[in-house]
Amino acid sequence: MKNILFLFLFPLALSAQIEETLEDTLQEIEMAADTAYLEEEIVEEEFVREPYNAPPLAPLALREVPADKWDKASGGMDYSKDVPKPPIERKKRDPNEPSPSFDWTGLTQGLGVLLQMLAVIFALGVIGYGIYWMMQAPRNRTISRDGTEITLANLDEYIHETDLERFLREALAAANWPLAVRLYFLQTIKQLSEKEAIVWSKEKTNRDYLREMRGHRLGPQFRDVTRQYERVWYGNQPLAAEEFARLEPEFKGLLGEI
Repeated sequence: MKNILFLFLFPLALSAQIEETLEDTLQEIEMAADTAYLEEEIVEEEFVREPYNAPPLAPLALREVPADKWDKASGGMDYSKDVPKPPIERKKRDPNEPSPSFDWTGLTQGLGVLLQMLAVIFALGVIGYGIYWMMQAPRNRTISRDGTEITLANLDEYIHETDLERFLREALAAANWPLAVRLYFLQTIKQLSEKEAIVWSKEKTNRDYLREMRGHRLGPQFRDVTRQYERVWYGNQPLAAEEFARLEPEFKGLLGEI
């Protein structure tokens, strides 16, 4: 019985003793670690607080340069005149004074007004020159579409672009009867062309127009006035007022029937 109790209690006692021993060992390890940490802090503080004494610097050795070698090395440069200029005193700006910045807006507006004035002056000059040119030009001057001035010399080339009545009135007022006959004939050609009885062209001759009018109802009358016109204009015969008074009704009658 005692042996059985001993066997049962011995492991418990051994386990309790082992636990107590382990606890004592852990406490000793913790105390040792704390002591080592405190020693490291003390050593670190002593190391930081200890001043650092640097070694002394070696003295510099000065080497003298002979004068002849210095002159050769410097190339004869003279720095005695290299004296800095005294600083320029700047005038202090009054804080109440306006800024001297350039006024671009004012300049742009001024240029705009100037350009407008120049444009107005130019336009007035052009209008004035046009009025002057119109006043100086002759009142009876007529310009064709191609820019040619229509005169009595080239009247038959521009019969559709000019006022033949005006030229006829001037010829009658000047008692120029051959010219009046010519103007009556050109009026006849113009009206026949407008009525599409003939096809007008400045390259055509009177014979061409006679062939075109051969089957027209006014063909005989056109043939008569064409003969009268050629006799007066190309015959170089003087035409009296009485003879013109006889020919004029024939031209007027044909013009009235076209």
